[in-house]
Amino acid sequence: MNRSTRSPRPQLEYVDASSDMRDLVHTLFVIRAGEGQTEDIMPAYSAQLFSFVEGAGLIAFPDREVGRSVGITLNAPMLRAAPMLLDGPVLNVGASFTPLGWAAFSGLAADKVHDTAFPANTLLPQESLAPVEAALARCRAGELSPESYCRVIEDMIRQVCRAPNRAPRADHADLVTAIDAWLESAFNPSVGVLYESVDLGQRQVQRLCRRYYGVPPAQLVKRYRAIRAAMLLAHEELSAELRDEVLGAYFDQAHLIHDVRRYTGRTPKSLVKGPLAQDMLDPEGHGQSAKKLRDE
Repeated sequence: MNRSTRSPRPQLEYVDASSDMRDLVHTLFVIRAGEGQTEDIMPAYSAQLFSFVEGAGLIAFPDREVGRSVGITLNAPMLRAAPMLLDGPVLNVGASFTPLGWAAFSGLAADKVHDTAFPANTLLPQESLAPVEAALARCRAGELSPESYCRVIEDMIRQVCRAPNRAPRADHADLVTAIDAWLESAFNPSVGVLYESVDLGQRQVQRLCRRYYGVPPAQLVKRYRAIRAAMLLAHEELSAELRDEVLGAYFDQAHLIHDVRRYTGRTPKSLVKGPLAQDMLDPEGHGQSAKKLRDE
């Protein structure tokens, strides 16, 4: 890690989404970093909106072009962890989408565009971006706080996603709700339980799971299991009972290390050493199924 010209540790602050937006947005956030470059690894996150008030960011997506974030950028869902660089000083304000939120906001299928960065103006019309760009200018001038800017971004997401004909089909939304409930039901839920809980064939469930989550159910639960294990390992204050339950889902230590590395970019022992690693593995930033780790 490049620690030259480092200022104090970068900070990630979560800002709760409004109650009417929780089907679309996991959380809003503010990232701050000082002068110089900070290297870290971005876990396999859901889709994100980044708005750089200051600085810029780079994500080296696996097998794809490097995504550079300057100004307002959209990151499609990530299926693997990827190296990240912050070019500071950085003030980044943004939002993390739910699967339904990304589908309504972008109109793009997760299995077609995963691990890709888009300038916002390539997906959104200027009339949608204009209020956010005006607020970005005010935030850069010190006339609007980052937390207030979060609400401008949230309102833009609301306007886009709630517009006519933007929401996914009702039967698709019902399946996503069922998948989320299945993921919340256990740390390592059986795929068979999901198939039994919905009135759809296995191939249709697999196809729609790819569309909204990027992968079929068997791979999806593997990713969630690894992220949850990493959260427990990175946050020692979580209960020993939860830790034992999650780690017990792995056949052996080698499987645990392999999956945690794939989806977080780190070995279990190194999870607490990165400048943003602990913050990015906070359950608050990974949706309702992850937040259960904190609630229990």
